[in-house]
Amino acid sequence: MLLPDFYHITQFQPSGNKLSAVIRLNPEHEIYSGHFPEQAVVPGVVQLQIIKELLEQAVAKDLFLGEVTMAKYLRMITPAENPELKIDIEWSVDETGIYQINSTISKNDTVFTKLRAKLYESGRHE
Repeated sequence: MLLPDFYHITQFQPSGNKLSAVIRLNPEHEIYSGHFPEQAVVPGVVQLQIIKELLEQAVAKDLFLGEVTMAKYLRMITPAENPELKIDIEWSVDETGIYQINSTISKNDTVFTKLRAKLYESGRHE
């Protein structure tokens, strides 16, 4: 985990090429002292890292984020108001180890983030 104690996985349900996970954010994490002290917001790059880490756990491989083809930050994620988030990831992988993913971060009916990206097995970069 790149940011120790930033979040904890409370549910982790891989099924074939899909993953549904629930995480609980730590609203007291030190990152929020700089982003932002008056109203803590989960940085977009950290959201990408969480998705990558969950996928790595699902496929049991170290991955490298190679290309973000679409990232939509639809709503701010404030850890005090939304400490529990659902992350859904669907992927395909080709014979060269390139993972194409579609992912969302949500809570109930509210979608915070949509991501489409390519990840590579570590050691292979395009």
